Amino acid sequence: MSTVVFWSPLQGGSGNSAHAAATAATIGMDYRLKSLLAHGGMVKERVEGAFHMAAYPLDHAQIHFQDHGMDALERLCLNRRLTRDNLQDYTLSLLPERLDLVQGTAKLEGTMPGYRKQMLQSICTIANNRYDLVLADAGCGTPKEGSGDQALLEMADLIVVSLNQNIKGLELFFKNGGCPEVVAKKPHLVVMGRYDKYSHCTLNNVKRRFGYKGSIHGIPYTTDFLDAWNMRGVLPFLQRSRNLNNRQPSGAFLESVRSLAKDILIQLDMTSMLKLVERGA
Repeated sequence: MSTVVFWSPLQGGSGNSAHAAATAATIGMDYRLKSLLAHGGMVKERVEGAFHMAAYPLDHAQIHFQDHGMDALERLCLNRRLTRDNLQDYTLSLLPERLDLVQGTAKLEGTMPGYRKQMLQSICTIANNRYDLVLADAGCGTPKEGSGDQALLEMADLIVVSLNQNIKGLELFFKNGGCPEVVAKKPHLVVMGRYDKYSHCTLNNVKRRFGYKGSIHGIPYTTDFLDAWNMRGVLPFLQRSRNLNNRQPSGAFLESVRSLAKDILIQLDMTSMLKLVERGA
């Protein structure tokens, strides 16, 4: 019933799609929530790179590609046939009853050029009536007018801004107009990818330097996560990492993602879900 959108002002190097995919999977593993993961890009891009699609086939696996994913949802929406009851039929299940994925569009302008923004907003509205949480990857840079990414940002209840420890990128976002109005006027928090706790640009130093009062998180660089992404094995990687402590790189990575996930739920006032987990329900 809430939409969280991951976005970065940087043209690469922020780990935005990795943050979105890892956070969605972690929420799916840790909380009694039914979530949908989507993105505003093309098929096989962005968060889709985290998951081995062949391992999560549709029940009706013989259906041709165009009959599921964002293309199918846009087509149904255009014909006013998309409902909260049939939306899930056009997704891929990553974690049964916990996390579904909508693949991107095969067409750059969407099913109906010029109307993609309106259709994405309608799809998000319907998805919020089906899922507890919708998480979306809105890509990097200033979104194009009328694009799917712009639609996602405008529909967001909370925006997660992905940055890194490069001072120029930080100055761009915090001081030099790199934060679009659609992001500035929404509740948002910051996550720094490939985070090195020994760098001068620590979380506290960044907050002090730029006078930032909001939440800020650091997700460390982890070789095992990079390898998992390249092998489309992010989900098994996170499941294995649950058995590790934070002195091990993979364990520290998961702990940082869990911290971000918990903060997201707190910001969305979904604390009842946190209490259920903490009590072992």
